[in-house]
Amino acid sequence: MSNGHPVLVGRAGERGVALILAIFMTVFGLGLILSGTVVMDAAHKKTDVAFRLDGQARQFATAGLIDALGWFRRQTSQPVTDFAPRRDENASPPIFDTEDPEIGIVREFEIAHGIWGRYEVRKFVPNSTEPVPEVFDISTRRGAETAGTVWKLVSRGFVFRKVTPNVAFDESPNHVLGVEVMETEIRRLTLAPPAQAALCLRQGHTCTIAPRGRVSGGEAAGICWNNDTPEPAIVGEVTGNPPIVGIDGYDDSTEAIFGVERDQLRLLADDRISDNGAFPNPVPSHHILFVETDITFNGLRPLKGTGIVYVEGNVTITPGSNSFFNGLLFTTGNLTINAPALIHGTVITQGEVLFQGLADYAQLDYDDSVLNSLMIEVGQYRLSSSIRRSSLRDSLNY
Repeated sequence: MSNGHPVLVGRAGERGVALILAIFMTVFGLGLILSGTVVMDAAHKKTDVAFRLDGQARQFATAGLIDALGWFRRQTSQPVTDFAPRRDENASPPIFDTEDPEIGIVREFEIAHGIWGRYEVRKFVPNSTEPVPEVFDISTRRGAETAGTVWKLVSRGFVFRKVTPNVAFDESPNHVLGVEVMETEIRRLTLAPPAQAALCLRQGHTCTIAPRGRVSGGEAAGICWNNDTPEPAIVGEVTGNPPIVGIDGYDDSTEAIFGVERDQLRLLADDRISDNGAFPNPVPSHHILFVETDITFNGLRPLKGTGIVYVEGNVTITPGSNSFFNGLLFTTGNLTINAPALIHGTVITQGEVLFQGLADYAQLDYDDSVLNSLMIEVGQYRLSSSIRRSSLRDSLNY
């Protein structure tokens, strides 16, 4: 006591301890926040790196599929019945289909310092007790009559660290960082009109070649039709060898002409059009256009270009359109062609047909060279299914 009052020494000391505890808790809390942030950032970076590596591996695997598609298209013997990429530096010109013909199609390339990419389109599944094809012909499975028409392709993409070139890319001290396996299917189209003729008709009597309408078959027939129906009405000009002919066994189905069903043709087409305004002018060279509506061509949008135009509906070429088309025109509906218009190739229609002109001609000329060119270009292998992740990825130990 002092002057009768107690001295509060203990309470003053407690105030110092509380301050120290507050500072400690603040530092501890900041430490937790900082360490959590560092851990989260490290995890994010690790996830981001893994995602980038897997994404790159997926891109490389996809590139392998495109390379394989190109290989099938380059082969002089079609359809291809044997997957056998070559490497022959002494050939003229040199052949570099692959870096390792024993495996299949193989490419390696440097991405950055010490990091490399690789893809393999293999002939056989690796490490199998017996040879199991990994790229193989599935024509029979897909209902195709000709071997080599449909193939399944599988491609493996890798990202790896190359420490030494003296061992395989997946052997130590080299190290695989990312891997992906992608697959798809490719298919060839056929191009076989019902007959070698300028104009092929399901029903002869539904066709009218009016004045200033002209159909020329040259060495081929001018007009052919299903022999079970009456002849077409001809006032204009029709020539050929013979000018007109009815044939037995007439077949203008999608399967007979293109070798695939309607839905498959739609999938294989370069473009699918459901609106008049979306039809390109001109038709891109050697493209397949699948039109799902009635279509009208006029002076502002004539029918021009070279390719295959498949129309589910009616086709009308109005007077004064100045249409000039090379290729194959197929329509499930009616076809009306007014002058001036000129088509080189062949026309196949399942509906009514009218060719007519006034001062000029509405003309169709059979052209075998145009059809052969289409067969070479359009009949090439093309993707017939989406590029998708393969279940083989789950069996890889990387």
